[in-house]
Amino acid sequence: MFFYVGQQTQENFSHWYELGPFHVSTDAGWHVIDTQHYRCIYKGYVDTCTLDSAIDQIINEIEPTLLGNFCAIVYNNLSNSIKIKSDRYRSFPIWFDSDGVTNLYKKTHTAWTDSLIEIKDDGTITESKFDAIGHIDSSTATIDEVLELIDQRLCEKTQNFLQHNSLPIRSFLSGGVDSLLVYSYLQRFTTNFEMVRCNHIDFDRFWLKNSGTLKKLWGYGQIHHWSSPCVLTSGAPGDEFMLRSPTTVNLYLRLQGYDMLHLLDDPQWQDCLHHTYFNRDKHRAIFDNKDALPDWNRHEMMWNICNILLNDWQHWHIGNTLTWTPLRDLDIIKCLLRLPPDLALGQIMNSDISQRLIEKNRLGLSQAISKQKNSGNAMENLVDILL
Repeated sequence: MFFYVGQQTQENFSHWYELGPFHVSTDAGWHVIDTQHYRCIYKGYVDTCTLDSAIDQIINEIEPTLLGNFCAIVYNNLSNSIKIKSDRYRSFPIWFDSDGVTNLYKKTHTAWTDSLIEIKDDGTITESKFDAIGHIDSSTATIDEVLELIDQRLCEKTQNFLQHNSLPIRSFLSGGVDSLLVYSYLQRFTTNFEMVRCNHIDFDRFWLKNSGTLKKLWGYGQIHHWSSPCVLTSGAPGDEFMLRSPTTVNLYLRLQGYDMLHLLDDPQWQDCLHHTYFNRDKHRAIFDNKDALPDWNRHEMMWNICNILLNDWQHWHIGNTLTWTPLRDLDIIKCLLRLPPDLALGQIMNSDISQRLIEKNRLGLSQAISKQKNSGNAMENLVDILL
């Protein structure tokens, strides 16, 4: 779902569109619609309906309300301007300068996820803000309550996606808990998907022109890519939205009187799933930071963690391969943040809630998770599933 909007076409892209005076360069997989006052190119999926059926709403609403993973670049021939529209939790960055707007590489300015971008015909770029985070319930919850809420959410998202998707679905298991969690919901509701048993990259023009640039973006050094239209399931951004990202976990724990470095030395957690991962030097440096903490109450803590995660852009889509990312949902992290820290430690250190969700979908499936996150032979426990 890569694009560049400017006064000139970009040679390193593979598809080109004229929207009024603007030249829009993209990767493959975009669609075009013309209405009385608008010309729109769009790509991705909506959680609750088909993207095609939602385009009128996307074009006309002032602030984004729909969830999913999509982008629509809309030219208005009355105002002679372009607006870049997305789902409410926009999965991709927007970088801009006087030459253009893109999500492929950094430019002078960054438009954060709560920014709405309009490009005037003279090249002027305006930014307006909206409330992307929405309501936060800061009351405490039990593990069972959180488990039930997340299960309901992922069931709903999976069933909606399957109802409206018409593309072949491919599932890749990395040995990690998040890809297995997404797989467990997929196989709970359908058998109509293909297991990926190799690292697959189809070359196309955009990939060959930008492979080095893509690898600088999180996840695109290890993405799968097919040149024919399909959907790839993904556990990203599971660390972040399942309460295991070192930066936000450290903030969550410190604000409530816990020290991750002490926890890592506690015999209770010596064999936990994330022990090796959290002990990496770069993560220990985060946990060792003794900067003064902000004076936030519980609600403010939850809001600020959501805001950090909202701007941690990871998988959007590449070429004709759409990436289904059901864990990229603020409702999930909002549930987990309602846990008191003593109840949240099992999820933070060992993905206990994630593992219980996997077991709820298929008994014994959690045994396929690697012994340690992102280390050792991460895929060794997948033999019985993949072979």
